[in-house]
Amino acid sequence: MHLLKLLHFAALLAWCGTLLYMPAMIAAGTHHNQPMFYRHHTHLMRLMFTLVSSPAALLAIVSGTLLFPGAAALEPWLILKLSVVCLLVVGHALCGVLILKIERRPEGRIRRYCTLLGSVLTVLLGVTLWLVLAKPL
Repeated sequence: MHLLKLLHFAALLAWCGTLLYMPAMIAAGTHHNQPMFYRHHTHLMRLMFTLVSSPAALLAIVSGTLLFPGAAALEPWLILKLSVVCLLVVGHALCGVLILKIERRPEGRIRRYCTLLGSVLTVLLGVTLWLVLAKPL
């Protein structure tokens, strides 16, 4: 059980770190008009999303689901936390959508979306952390 919790925590660190970094990285891709830099940057964004962020998200979700039998599954804080995690998954998917948009046509409006998405994800991560730390013993 302890190793499963460690795996869950490590996967969460990787996923949450990339969730905080991806909107800034996507927004940075709109600043450059040099084709060589742009191609390299979009390739790096796609690799970060597909090889780091998405596997870490899946590992965090699967390992967290496996921890359910050890916890009371109907506690209100857990249901609220899982609801916030669902919103994080939606934010993760929106990062993927923004990567696809910037690969097709970089435009200045994407920066505003990235700022909004990064802010919302930061708040959601803070709420999730607060819910976990404030859970009743």
